[in-house]
Amino acid sequence: MNLYLFIAKKIKSHGLSSTSNGIACVSVAISIAVIIASVAISGGFKKEIGKRAAGFSGEILLTAPGADYMTDVYPLRTDLSYLPDIRNIPEVRSIYATAYRPGMIKSGDDVHGMMFKGVDSTYRLDFFADFLTEGSLPDFSGEKPADQILISGRLARMLGYSIGDRMTVYFVGEQVRARRFTISGLYDIQLEDMDERLAIVDIRQIRRLNGWDDRESSCLEISTGGDGSRASSRERARAYDAIGQIIMTKDSSEDAPVAVRCIDDIYPGLFDWLALLDLNVLVVMVLMMAVAGFNMISGLLIILFEKISMIGLLKALGMRTSGICRIFICRGGGIVLKGMIWGNIAAISLLAIQKWFRPVTLNPENYFVNFVPVDLSIPDILAINAAAFILMLLIMIIPSLFIAGISPDRTIKVN
Repeated sequence: MNLYLFIAKKIKSHGLSSTSNGIACVSVAISIAVIIASVAISGGFKKEIGKRAAGFSGEILLTAPGADYMTDVYPLRTDLSYLPDIRNIPEVRSIYATAYRPGMIKSGDDVHGMMFKGVDSTYRLDFFADFLTEGSLPDFSGEKPADQILISGRLARMLGYSIGDRMTVYFVGEQVRARRFTISGLYDIQLEDMDERLAIVDIRQIRRLNGWDDRESSCLEISTGGDGSRASSRERARAYDAIGQIIMTKDSSEDAPVAVRCIDDIYPGLFDWLALLDLNVLVVMVLMMAVAGFNMISGLLIILFEKISMIGLLKALGMRTSGICRIFICRGGGIVLKGMIWGNIAAISLLAIQKWFRPVTLNPENYFVNFVPVDLSIPDILAINAAAFILMLLIMIIPSLFIAGISPDRTIKVN
């Protein structure tokens, strides 16, 4: 066994040092638990909200230059010569044409403006299926344009509609045109601004209202299958760069002009709010490590004062100051390791309970979700523990410097 580790194990704490060591151990445990929880919850928010935002509009969009992706005025020609090359990008999972048209819903004396998103029968509605609360998904596979519509439960309650009701929608243009839709299903994604303003209908209905042919759409939605995690963000960035490169190198004179947009640019406020969470997590990490470090310095100094005669004796026997420092750093490392183990057990247990049973809820109007989301990432947990342990060992060098000033003759004389 290593000599320094052997001596460190033989050092026993009594009285004040025992209490101080206990406080230091608890402080490390709480700090590690709070840091792990902060990172997991921050990652959970990013993953959950990012996934929901991407489900509404796709992760990467091809639009007409200068036009919004919800445009009903400037259509994008979808018969692009380089579209097969984009489909072959490894990160790209799907490409769908979508068309938008603003309209108004009238119910009694209430009028509500919203955007109608047209999709075809190939469009995967799995995202909306996950958040479907009543009814069923609309079926757009018929030969004729379907009159089914999918709206949010919040909008249905606001206007007094339920499953199977007929809804009259007015589309304003050169002339006002009315369409009747049957509500097939209600969803609840809890992103208030989007829930209340987006309905899913047959793309053939929207193209007819916009005066477009089958090759014209508001945009092309490109999905990378992202779940909102950091890994999916990196995949999206790679796909975005690859798409831009393909357009630059393979665009022909016959292709319509195209602009490439990313979901981060579509919902800047939402993603800025998520980025702010990183700053909050960083502040929490610094504060928690400062508290744990202060308590470890205090605890180690008390041990050094108690064992001052032992330090003098070891110096008199010829052990170098650096070797004695190692002994006490090993002793402090044992306290840190014990606190980290308990902190990990507490944090992972509580986070697992929240992940599977969701006992802690939130107001979706303020936080966009109705529960505290958790993303338990093993690499993140291992990285936090490794970084915290190394930092604590470095912090413990500070009190260990006190050993250099201890004189063997004085300590031995006193005792």
